[in-house]
Amino acid sequence: MAGTGKKWLIGCGVGCGVTILLNIFLFVGAGIFFTRPMNKAVTSQKDLTEAFGTPGQYVPEAGSLTPDRIETFLAVRARLLPSCEEFEKVVRGFQGMEELENNEKEPSMGEIFKGLGKVMGSIKGLVMEMGQVVEIRNKALLEMDMGMGEYTWIYVLSYNSWLGYAPNVGIDSDGGDFTSREQELIADLMTSHAESLEASGRLDEAQIWRSELKKLGWSDGGVPFADSSLPEEIRAVLKPYRVRLEASYCEAMSEFDLGLIKKKGLSFHSN
Repeated sequence: MAGTGKKWLIGCGVGCGVTILLNIFLFVGAGIFFTRPMNKAVTSQKDLTEAFGTPGQYVPEAGSLTPDRIETFLAVRARLLPSCEEFEKVVRGFQGMEELENNEKEPSMGEIFKGLGKVMGSIKGLVMEMGQVVEIRNKALLEMDMGMGEYTWIYVLSYNSWLGYAPNVGIDSDGGDFTSREQELIADLMTSHAESLEASGRLDEAQIWRSELKKLGWSDGGVPFADSSLPEEIRAVLKPYRVRLEASYCEAMSEFDLGLIKKKGLSFHSN
């Protein structure tokens, strides 16, 4: 069993979820320097919602996934990729806490304070990068005429359903599942798509999506068509972009790619 010093250090680092760390750090007095990027992210989200509605209001109509929309999605991803390296640095900082947790040797006080410094540095980097990447994403979506709902639709189908990347595995080593909010949004988008297919007379295709909706659950991380059975019409559109889609993915950012930031009083919540 780990000693008191080690437990305390791990509790400050790995033991806290990303949201808790963010809330504590900002609430305890991070100041304007750290809240500025978060406020900008919140403002850009409001602008995006005013332009396109909420993510759940997007309707993936039959035939709406086209090469030009994939190109637009990739253009947005290109704006985000420069942030990948910084998120990877943050991830390495938190991984260092996990390595300490797995070390059976009780750390000295010097190691504890050194580790705490790394934790605070990682939290600082996380706060700054999280706010900036959400703002960059939202501004790029606005500029390129794509809402958060459509972005989520293409993201999930290409990265998670088709390429098989597990969701939310960047910083949180216990990730691998979509959040409940994300699952609800994905289900809404799938329902809208099925209804659009039915309205177009494509009843057999609509039934495929409705059947998948019934199977959707936490056992597969909330990923639709997790067994690689994505409908052929979707696969046909994505296939020419496989190399570019793989190159545009960043695991370290995956917990924030679809994230929304909400401000409550003096604290911020990412979900």
